[in-house]
Amino acid sequence: MVDRRRFLGYTGATLFGTAALAGCTDDENGDGEGADGGNGDGAAGALAEAEPLGEPVDSTAVSWDDLGDLEGELTIYSGRTPDQIDAAFEALEDEYEGFTVSRNYADNDVQVNQLIEEGEATPADLFYSQDPGALNALEGEGLLQELPGDLVDAVPESYRHPDGVWTGVTGRTRSIQFNTERWEGDAEDFPTDIMEYATDERFQGVIATRPNSGTFRGFIQAMVELEGEEETREWVRAMVEEQDVQLFEGGSDQAEAVNRGGDDDPIVALGNSYYAARILNEDPDAPIDLAFTENDAGCLFSVAGVGVLNDLEDPELVAEFVRHLLAAEGQEFMMEANGEYPVVEGVDYVGELPDLEEINPPEFDLSDFDMDLQEAQNLLDEEGMTV
Repeated sequence: MVDRRRFLGYTGATLFGTAALAGCTDDENGDGEGADGGNGDGAAGALAEAEPLGEPVDSTAVSWDDLGDLEGELTIYSGRTPDQIDAAFEALEDEYEGFTVSRNYADNDVQVNQLIEEGEATPADLFYSQDPGALNALEGEGLLQELPGDLVDAVPESYRHPDGVWTGVTGRTRSIQFNTERWEGDAEDFPTDIMEYATDERFQGVIATRPNSGTFRGFIQAMVELEGEEETREWVRAMVEEQDVQLFEGGSDQAEAVNRGGDDDPIVALGNSYYAARILNEDPDAPIDLAFTENDAGCLFSVAGVGVLNDLEDPELVAEFVRHLLAAEGQEFMMEANGEYPVVEGVDYVGELPDLEEINPPEFDLSDFDMDLQEAQNLLDEEGMTV
């Protein structure tokens, strides 16, 4: 089993870099000047200038008791699934009697295409993304506005857009899930090089992955950049043709199958860490554990995050909502309910996974990710890894 020590704050490898994306300014201080390409005056400045209704958030993680009350209705387009995020919305609605969240759930790429099509006419106040790629796409279209300075400063640069137009809310890493009762060995017996999973005969017919998610496409793009396109194609081709990889449509279904341990279930799976963490949070004795590769795409660290649309009726409410996500209770709730890592340094990781200082993710600039990672998707389609 992996060593389960507490996470005492992670400020390691910079994933996003410090260079501004196209269409951004050098303004990181929430002064309301916004960015070029549609993130400038008017409503865009209103959010950055929205004063906290209570205390501002900071990296020490303030409490909900210190923040202003949430009152009114927000419309949120979510690329995260209801099982990942709906409980957090419900908790805030329970906390504040006059607050409601209108949810619109769909895949990340569906949401981004809809938001681009709707433009300034969108009813959405906020987009809650499964990964940075979709947020980068909206920023590139000039649809996101700068966040207030306290929100930007509360989160390390590694976990947010360099110009503060979106912020990470929680984090996770790619991992190797395995059934402890069926795998002959422990976490230390797994290869630490992701490329070996396509050639190691121990995984033939018993390994699984989920190729239809944005995070998997991000994993493939990272592999292309770190290993080369031809090597990545060979890896995908070998996983399909030689390893007979099982393909799942849902991350929860995949982790549950590994945990179930039936004759037709996979013994090993490539997936995001939090799916196994959720199972272990409910049952620490569950027969599922995690192994990690080292400094390659197999242990890529990423964030789920939020970006705010340009046209808002109530900028103060939107800003205060994001403050609640970054406050101690918001971070702890997602850590305990969804098995994710906090992005605010003042919140300690308390869970069933190893702390991030024990994992060696690659330094990788996720701000390069496109919305639908089309080149990665084309590679998967051409090599037959589709569901």
